[in-house]
Amino acid sequence: MIIEIAKKEISDAFRNKLFLSILVMLLVLTIVSIILGSYQVKIAMDNYNNSISFLQSIGKAELPPMPKLNPISASKGFVNYIGMVGALLAIVLGNNAISKEHKNGTMKLILSRGVFRDTFLNGKLLGNLAILAGITVLTGIITFVALVAIGGVALTTYDVIRLLLFFGMSFLYMTFFTVLSMGIATVSTKGSRALLITVIVWLVLSFVLPQIGDTMDMDNQIPGGFFSSMGMSRDQEHQVLKQFKFYETLRDGVEEMSPTKHYERISYSLLNVKPGFEANTPLEVVGLKWINLLGLLSPSLAVWLLTYIAFLRRENIYQLN
Repeated sequence: MIIEIAKKEISDAFRNKLFLSILVMLLVLTIVSIILGSYQVKIAMDNYNNSISFLQSIGKAELPPMPKLNPISASKGFVNYIGMVGALLAIVLGNNAISKEHKNGTMKLILSRGVFRDTFLNGKLLGNLAILAGITVLTGIITFVALVAIGGVALTTYDVIRLLLFFGMSFLYMTFFTVLSMGIATVSTKGSRALLITVIVWLVLSFVLPQIGDTMDMDNQIPGGFFSSMGMSRDQEHQVLKQFKFYETLRDGVEEMSPTKHYERISYSLLNVKPGFEANTPLEVVGLKWINLLGLLSPSLAVWLLTYIAFLRRENIYQLN
């Protein structure tokens, strides 16, 4: 029964014009971002090869080493697109899963036909997760093909694993907003109101809280960075921040309330966009950023548990005893 509900959910999603519109937007942005990033890698490689050819033509024996390229950083634009468009896609997907049953009056009918509520919810979630997984796999394939075909680089085993883990984090991030949207739509019987509430929560979590954290960041008080402008080293910076431990803990706590911030932190580390993780293996990076992984997983589990409890207690709405 769960599988049948999931199949119907997938079929219904691809008949939703709003969902399809956002999906097309996400895919177009992804393709453009990856192609541009791959071209940047290709240009760097072409410049190096042209330099080597020129030096060899004039008889130079000592040739410069190949520059350290970071081809997987071509996906860094995808982080922003998932943070915005991907989250909206997940919100629409989760909202439609529940609100359409309220709107069509089929909720009571389905549950009166011997379908248990946990089966109903789990089938809905499974169908939505299958859609998100398919989108993640598709964007992953586009990335790998573009990097190899356009960028002209051979990805190392670690590069491949880092990209796979990155797309896994993207899937977990979208999963949270799907679960959140389903939860709010379950509590509110009006789909439009539930969608509006979910969007407001998304704006707070993804924009307001990170902005508060960035504003409170001491290093952001001066363009270019306060500590850099003062000529301080990294160790000196840490020494100064130790004097403001409570303030920094409060600021960091505000940021860590945002799943978007957790997604950005672990993604940039995996893609080597954030310095300091180049020498670590992909699994070591995940281990070092475990708090961010937990920040993606725990909200989804907590919201889903609350959704399940709320759904079981709504006998008066569905007139089931």
